Amino acid sequence: MFRKIRSNRPPDRTVPVELYHEFRPYLVLLRRRAVRLLKAYPRQVFALMVTMVVFSVLFSFGLFPLQHKKEMKALPFSSKEKSSKQSHSVDDGLSKISTTGAKLRKTLEIRKQVDSVLNKGRLSRLDSVFLEAKLEELRKLH
Repeated sequence: MFRKIRSNRPPDRTVPVELYHEFRPYLVLLRRRAVRLLKAYPRQVFALMVTMVVFSVLFSFGLFPLQHKKEMKALPFSSKEKSSKQSHSVDDGLSKISTTGAKLRKTLEIRKQVDSVLNKGRLSRLDSVFLEAKLEELRKLH
């Protein structure tokens, strides 16, 4: 399992070298046509390169807006709305957590009060009214 694998391939024959030898005729033809085009139309190629650089700068800095940006703004779920919805949903989630925590604290407080009344030996009429009020308060919380 840990034996060294021996290969009979010459060390100078790698995959890129083999690919180059396989596609060499096409690459030579492509290079000749490119050189011929550049020699025939040097000014036009230079003007095209400069124009492409200028448009690239304009597009990258947003000075020249693209069409698809306008289409994206027309959609109801644009990225800006999604990010604001996500921030609202995070705020809503945090507010729900805090209200749930407040409800839990209130429930525990009511429980302590109810337990203290129920631990009495005898319940009076006032105790019954108190328990009913606390049960109603629990129903309103949830």
